[in-house]
Amino acid sequence: MAYDLFLSKGRIGKLELKNRSVFPPMGSGYADAEGFITQPLIDYHVRRVEGGCAMNIVEIAVVHYTSYNPHTPGIWDDKFMPGLTKLAHAIKDAGGVPCLQLWHGGRQQSGKPRGGEPWGPSAIPCPLTQEMPHAMTKDEIAEIVASYGDAALRAKKAGFEAIELHGAHGYLIDCFLNAYSNTRTDEYGGSPENRARFGIEVIKDVRKKVGPDYPVIIRIVGSENVPNGVTLEDAQQNAKWFEEAGVDAIDVSQGCYSVMPYTVPPYYYPQMVNADNAGEIRKAVNIPVICAGRINTPEMAEEVLASGKADFISLGRVQLADPDFVKKTIEDRPEDIVHCISCDSGCVENMFMGGGASCIFNPATGHEKEYIYAPTDDPKNILVIGGGPAGLEAARVAAERGHKVTLFEKTGELGGQFLIAGSAPHKDVFRQAAIQLGYRAMKAGVNVRLYTEATEERIKALDPDLVIVAAGSAPRMLKLEGDGALPVYEARAFLKGLQHIKENTVAVLGGGMTGLEAAEVLTEQGKEAIVIEMLDAIGKDLEMYIAPYMFGYIAEHNIQTYVNTCCLGLSPKGVTTKQDGKTVTIPCEALVMAAGSVPNTAVAELVEKTGYPFKVVGDSVTPGKMIKAMWAANEIGRTI
Repeated sequence: MAYDLFLSKGRIGKLELKNRSVFPPMGSGYADAEGFITQPLIDYHVRRVEGGCAMNIVEIAVVHYTSYNPHTPGIWDDKFMPGLTKLAHAIKDAGGVPCLQLWHGGRQQSGKPRGGEPWGPSAIPCPLTQEMPHAMTKDEIAEIVASYGDAALRAKKAGFEAIELHGAHGYLIDCFLNAYSNTRTDEYGGSPENRARFGIEVIKDVRKKVGPDYPVIIRIVGSENVPNGVTLEDAQQNAKWFEEAGVDAIDVSQGCYSVMPYTVPPYYYPQMVNADNAGEIRKAVNIPVICAGRINTPEMAEEVLASGKADFISLGRVQLADPDFVKKTIEDRPEDIVHCISCDSGCVENMFMGGGASCIFNPATGHEKEYIYAPTDDPKNILVIGGGPAGLEAARVAAERGHKVTLFEKTGELGGQFLIAGSAPHKDVFRQAAIQLGYRAMKAGVNVRLYTEATEERIKALDPDLVIVAAGSAPRMLKLEGDGALPVYEARAFLKGLQHIKENTVAVLGGGMTGLEAAEVLTEQGKEAIVIEMLDAIGKDLEMYIAPYMFGYIAEHNIQTYVNTCCLGLSPKGVTTKQDGKTVTIPCEALVMAAGSVPNTAVAELVEKTGYPFKVVGDSVTPGKMIKAMWAANEIGRTI
């Protein structure tokens, strides 16, 4: 398939872009604690430029001290200019177009980092931060408006060829736009036009200071998706007002902190999730529209452009997973693109945990100069035991570096935990990822031997220099009193379709991700699912953007959940439990065991007996999240 539209030149104002790709202003966490630009942030952007991206919109830059946020770039003072200049010129020197997003967090930015209060249009706290904001006076509004214009001028002087105003996701401009966060009775509140006044004044001040020909973009929500929030019709009107005020392009997203998953849509949202909204907004304006949101392949990008729903495609997480996304598209190598699975584990969760934005498939994101995949000058004969994600990652990286790699997988399938995850609702992208992990390993030259169990004889026959044990884990099957009183199934086998449950009322023992997905599948099959969890809450292992979906599903379908509940045994009447010191029988006809996993240590013990040097990785060490296993395997592969 040709990608003529996606690879064609495009214009924003008088700025020409070499193709229709945009790296969006995703928070990275790679600025330093005071907001100064660091070399890792520069390397992070340059790598995406080298991969063919046309324009990089650098993440939220703080326009006023009242929105100071650690590890977020600052631009409210000239002291930030040297680093910003270095970043802008590095992007240009690499062949890209640097753009900077200007931001004030409003009520959604905690005031604690600077020892004060957040600022907002009204004294209404954000449901997430729960800090009472200071209601801005008219003088303070004028001060903030001017700070946007001053910041835009700094960006221009630093060498950025465009700026984007963050007018979405509940931040200050959007906070004024929404009736749920703006209850003012002066000219900045009340009617939709009054609520848009702040954003319009910001645009006009920016335009006055940067001149008529400097490209100015604004990001807006196509829909806020909360009661009394901006609707699509509102967004169309806002876009018209912003165009009249002087912007050159509209960047369309969705959501706010009250519905955070919309801002970085996980796998349970539709692909191209914002495209329809973008298309409706594009009908309302005469300037280009940028569309973000789960556009994960060149085919999707081409489809959105061909349908007339957008003029440029925002490729964020996909360029964290594969910084060469555009380059591979240009070279007509779509099969080699590493696909984002919208799991939000590296790009979001890792950043909020202080590690910086990255990707489960690409730990070098944010560490471009630190993680080097250099060809080896000492090729080794390496055996990898286990064809799950960790084994495939270690094998591929080692093979790409020039080692001779053989992989034993005792089953006929590659992908391990990704295959199991891909059996759950809305998660086919995980199954596809399992297939791609195998494809990439074999393309790298790994000798994959399926239906091959590791034995002492087979290991010795290969005579490896190193054995990497990635044998995974096994389900923890608890021994329960009254065993046999009820049918007992295993969650992994059930999710993969290897076990059929004929009973109608089924208890699931374990309220983690696997147990909750088993309950979801049971519900979809028309059965009554009951979740039993010994901890004080279900879903403690869920990523923050995944949790709202799962909890919402449980609430919508009235799935019974029991927490602080210990399973004592089984009886023909159901599951006997202990709740708050009392023995309670929960009626059911069958039990699904989802009580966690135990590492497969037998393979490591076998290898140890052979005397060959070995490393153990992934769930064979400690069962946990896939990102941890993948990254540890990647490190082994690149450092052998």
